[in-house]
Amino acid sequence: MEAFAELERIAAREVGRGSEALAAHTAGSLYRAAATLAAAPQVVILTGFYIPAADPPGGETDGPIGAVQLAAALSMLDVPVRLLTDEPCAPVVRAAIEAAGLDVPLDVAPVPVDDEWVARLLAEYETVTCMLAIERVGPAADGIPRNMRGVDISAHTAALDRVYSAGEWHRIGIGDGGNELGMGKLAPEVVAAVVDGGDRIHCAVTCSELIVGGTSNWAASALTAALALLRPAPALTSLLDPDWSLRVLTHIVEHGGAVDGVRRAPALSVDGLDWDDYAAPLAELAEVVGRVQN
Repeated sequence: MEAFAELERIAAREVGRGSEALAAHTAGSLYRAAATLAAAPQVVILTGFYIPAADPPGGETDGPIGAVQLAAALSMLDVPVRLLTDEPCAPVVRAAIEAAGLDVPLDVAPVPVDDEWVARLLAEYETVTCMLAIERVGPAADGIPRNMRGVDISAHTAALDRVYSAGEWHRIGIGDGGNELGMGKLAPEVVAAVVDGGDRIHCAVTCSELIVGGTSNWAASALTAALALLRPAPALTSLLDPDWSLRVLTHIVEHGGAVDGVRRAPALSVDGLDWDDYAAPLAELAEVVGRVQN
């Protein structure tokens, strides 16, 4: 179990938003989430965070990379998977699926979603047993989804918490700032004490397992690494090569219009981190898996 704890620590590396402090409240979630995913009959991965203030506006680079990495890992384990996003973020998620070479369904929600659309999608999800949300903004206690600056982005965001919370499925959440689906697992006072403006942005939607990363993509890579420890396979390990993430990142920026959510502009970076800084934890996660497997 120490290897899983080490993966959690690497993924939660501090980048200035309190991830290490938040992750202290979720210790052990990584192993439980990986065990659930590895045995799941069908999984839906929900992602996409739109940055309306970017120039030009677009979905951010954090989230879709981790989403397709996990989708690729589950596909290698013969776990059926499909992705879910909304129209503003669809170009980035489609590009990520293409870059990863995946053949998986993508469900795209309109903005706003209506009762008929939600009911139709839930009917298609009758066999889903696990819903995983990664870097997907969710509503605060007052029902308003806000970005890290406290800005209401409901006009650009489908209320996919209506889907995430609707089924009897197991829910996993991945986030890095307190405003993402699943962060309701943490008490409001915990987020308020650590995150700037956390009392206003804290997402009230909870989950079964919450994984906190310095970036959400790092947490998804840690979950991929945990799957590789539970179900050793060379193909799974290949997903942990930082070059794999760089290929996806490059493709979603060049072909999906992805933007860095902190820099609010197209860039080969995630959350304001240049590639070398961003890639360092990815290499460390891969090193842990290689050390354990050898």
